[in-house]
Amino acid sequence: MDDTDERHPTSPADGGVPALEEVREDVWALAQPMPGGHLAYSFSYLLRRDDGGVHVIDPGWDSAANWERLLSALTTLTPGRAGADAVTGIIGTHLHPDHVGLAAHLRAASGAPLALHGVERRVLERHSTRLLDLDEALARLEAWGVPEGRRRELVGFVDRSPEHLALSVDQDLVDGELLDLPGFRVEVMATPGHTAGHICLRDDERGLLYTGDHVLPTVFAGLGLGGPTASNPLADYIVSVARLEPYGSYEALPGHEHRFRGLAERARTCLDHHLVRTREVAAILEGTTPGSGGPSIWEIASRLTWTARWNGLAGLHLLSALRQTEMHVDFVTAGLPLDGTLPTA
Repeated sequence: MDDTDERHPTSPADGGVPALEEVREDVWALAQPMPGGHLAYSFSYLLRRDDGGVHVIDPGWDSAANWERLLSALTTLTPGRAGADAVTGIIGTHLHPDHVGLAAHLRAASGAPLALHGVERRVLERHSTRLLDLDEALARLEAWGVPEGRRRELVGFVDRSPEHLALSVDQDLVDGELLDLPGFRVEVMATPGHTAGHICLRDDERGLLYTGDHVLPTVFAGLGLGGPTASNPLADYIVSVARLEPYGSYEALPGHEHRFRGLAERARTCLDHHLVRTREVAAILEGTTPGSGGPSIWEIASRLTWTARWNGLAGLHLLSALRQTEMHVDFVTAGLPLDGTLPTA
């Protein structure tokens, strides 16, 4: 059996939500249900320190049920403390609400600081109010060549990343930083791509790597889903994937699905998945000159291979497909290599 398909208790055959699971000494995985979509839940990871306090990685989607699930788990791990009082730190791998939506509630109840990469904090601050008005959003869709009849369907999603999040971030995490976690040696790894400030967390002593949405066991997470960036998200992802290669023997604790081994191979598979689409875009653009009235983003996207098929995409999923297409077009027109051999410096 391929290691990336190895099943664990965190991947239930009946499709239900997994129970709280201890994956290493003082490390637990807590599944937190999330609404809609093809992923039923995200994972929170609870790390119990030497002093009995708990650090929470990605507390999950904000809902009353998830709050109660989290409190119940904390009570199980720290019977001498009352629920949120046990929490000594909150860490987000990235800014999406299925990962940190519950962070504000947990921060308020526990008094524990919230830490994210500085890039994510700055994005959150910019999105405290809507950046685009209706006319600007419609203009962006028009520039992509979206048919007039489909623009109203998409306009409400144009400036909704991150959606409904109002977080106060207490600490900016940086690449190479060691977390203040007695009993652990966990290092921050900057892994941009899915979002510009995405991080992974590496525990060398336990051989664990918390991957967030950077690498998932079977699903291919999208890129560039954290707002506009100065760099190309695919180019960023190529470098980030290369950073994981020395840790191929570590067990991956991802943000969704189930934990797995074969991390380096799976990371390269994820990258190759995106580069296949890049090469599709390159073939469509072959012989065209940028700015010469070639195919629009909409036209290019309609000719690409999508898991849900082009005609099956609507709303936020359709908008995401258009953003992904724009990213691949920018990658190709910038003359970046199509085999994923960017320098890792």
